[in-house]
Amino acid sequence: MKKWSAVIPFLSLLLVSCTAIPAESLQVHIQYQATLTDVFNHHYSVQVYQFEQIMKELSEAKDKEQVAYVAGMIESYRIQNPAFTPAIILTNEETKQILADIELQEQVVTLFQKKKAYLNNLQPLLEHRDLTQIQNKHEEFAKLHALTGRINDNRLFSRDPSKIDSYKKELAVLLQAIPE
Repeated sequence: MKKWSAVIPFLSLLLVSCTAIPAESLQVHIQYQATLTDVFNHHYSVQVYQFEQIMKELSEAKDKEQVAYVAGMIESYRIQNPAFTPAIILTNEETKQILADIELQEQVVTLFQKKKAYLNNLQPLLEHRDLTQIQNKHEEFAKLHALTGRINDNRLFSRDPSKIDSYKKELAVLLQAIPE
């Protein structure tokens, strides 16, 4: 009986210690997921908003000073490589399962790549302060401004299939509207 009285506390201690490790690991994993989601969500929202504001300013540009201002906005946008964070997070096997609907991940990376390429293509117009050509594209810029504003919300991170579907549809429209 004495043997068992010594073994029982040892087994209890062993069981308690074994169950504490997974719970602690689970907490760390949950915190990791929350942090990763927050970082991605912040980056996504800021980058989409910046593009939206650039399109708004271009759609309203009436003089060369406004064009110079937008050129500065674009330069600031491009310095930080807007596609970097989504590409890193959504192409890594460990992290891509945490964020967003799997079907949307490629489209989100494509969105960031297309926005960057589009702004790169506008650079010559802005460098030459070609107000006439910029004003000829006011309607295009206004359309991109409106479409971009429609995808800058939390539906990308939703677990609700109807919200994800509506986001997919609006993202597809925006991707087609961005000229190559």
